[in-house]
Amino acid sequence: MSINKQALNILKTINNTNKHYVNTQEDNVKSFSKTQNPTATLVMCCDSRAHTTSFTYTPENNFFIVRNIGNQYILNQGCVEFGVRVLNTPILIFLGHTQCGAVQASMNDYSNFHSSIIREIDHLALSIKKTELHGTDTERWASAVVNNVNQQVELAIKDFKDLLNAEKIVIIGMVLDIDNHLEDGYGRISVINVNGNIDINTLKTNPLVADFFQ
Repeated sequence: MSINKQALNILKTINNTNKHYVNTQEDNVKSFSKTQNPTATLVMCCDSRAHTTSFTYTPENNFFIVRNIGNQYILNQGCVEFGVRVLNTPILIFLGHTQCGAVQASMNDYSNFHSSIIREIDHLALSIKKTELHGTDTERWASAVVNNVNQQVELAIKDFKDLLNAEKIVIIGMVLDIDNHLEDGYGRISVINVNGNIDINTLKTNPLVADFFQ
C-alpha cells in the first residue's frame, strides 16, 4: 500500500502534539471530563487563519465554539441555541475576520462552486448590504466583513430578545484583523457591535468592552 507522505507527517505531528498535551494537561482535562461550563458561545469562521489562539490560552471548557464559512448564525442555529439556552453562556460572540474568503465569494460570482457550498454562501450573500460598500476592492471587502458580523448579531438579537430583556446575555460582534486593515496590528481583535449598538464612541465608553479600545 502506498503512503501519502504529506498526510503521514501531518498525522505524526498530531499524535506527538497530543501526547505532549496529555502529559501536561491530563489533570486539567480530568477536571471537566464529566460536564462542561463554557463562559461564552462563539460563532467564528472556519478559516484556518482564525483560531482561538488569538484570544485565549485555555479554550477548553471556556468557549462553546461553532464554526462555519462566514461565521453565520443561520447555518448552525441549533448549536448556538444549545450554547446559549442549554449551557447558559452569558455571552454570545460573532467573530468575523478580514480577508474572509467566504465573504469575498459572496460579493462575486460563486456559481462555479459545488452546490453544497453555494447554499451556504447564498445565506452569506443575503446578509451583506452591498449598497453600503465603497472604496477600493480591498476596502469594500473589509466593509463587507463588518456588515456581515453586524447582520449576524441582528439575527441573533431577534431570537434571543427574551434573554436580552432579562439581561441574561450580551451579544457581541468582533472582527479579527488578519491583514492589519485597521492598522492596529496583525491579529488584533476589534469590537464593532454590542447588542446591536455599532456607534464607536458609545462602545468606547461601554464598560464591557472599553478595554478593547485602549
